[in-house]
Amino acid sequence: MIDCDLRRGNRLLQVWMSDTSTAGFPRLKEERIMNRTLGTLALAALAAASMSQGLMISFGTRETGTSAAIGENGGTSGGIEWVNLDGQTLHTNSTWQLFTFTMATDPLTAFAGTTANGVLDGVAGTIENIRIKNTNISNPIRLWIDDVTDTLNGTDVYNFGTFEGYADGQEVMFQEPNFSGSTASHLVAGGTAKVDNSVSHTGNASYRLDYQYIDGTAARWLRLTTHPTTQPQAAPTIRYDQSSVVSFWMKAEVVPEPSSMIALGLGAAALLRRRRK
Repeated sequence: MIDCDLRRGNRLLQVWMSDTSTAGFPRLKEERIMNRTLGTLALAALAAASMSQGLMISFGTRETGTSAAIGENGGTSGGIEWVNLDGQTLHTNSTWQLFTFTMATDPLTAFAGTTANGVLDGVAGTIENIRIKNTNISNPIRLWIDDVTDTLNGTDVYNFGTFEGYADGQEVMFQEPNFSGSTASHLVAGGTAKVDNSVSHTGNASYRLDYQYIDGTAARWLRLTTHPTTQPQAAPTIRYDQSSVVSFWMKAEVVPEPSSMIALGLGAAALLRRRRK
């Protein structure tokens, strides 16, 4: 149970929510009190609401049978298998979170292509997409990705997705959110993907997405596809053998609508803070 109080003057607004359900929503009750202020407790209400929100994370690998080095372009031909479909949660609380996938043992689900069969074919393939599934979020989402890595035998670390050395705003590795025909209808038009040289997990850069689902239902998802050939770090190669563990770091935040912040009494300062992001 998440519980916080918002106070202003002689009024008390109590906000509480169960955090055991992804479909939770805040409940409000107003009472009279004496000599309290609203201020930072309004931010607590937004934090409480965001704690019940999350995105389900998995990725799709294309079985290209490539002989390319890890991180290099591994091609675009072959079936696509989901790895640990919707098996991990990204909490939208603006903290960096690690997602790992053990290629030899994680469950596989066939997604696309005539050869997709729930089994990894060959010893190498590519990252074809990251799957980002909604739970209950309808507001805009800002999300960062960093340190896309393939680790072999527990010791050989290939961090090919640092996004360092690219111009701010450049598209690298991943297409814009609305690109895939599989999920374009699940998204509001106008999503963007770009290098962000102001935010990082390590180093100085990461990859930033700005997008929005058309509604807050759990049926909505984003297929964030890698570039096939035309952009830097297109279709990056990963291994299936040698105890390969694919990993990446992500963080995300829900961008409040201006009307929501005003209703919580955050005023012009909060609106300006949002616009500067």
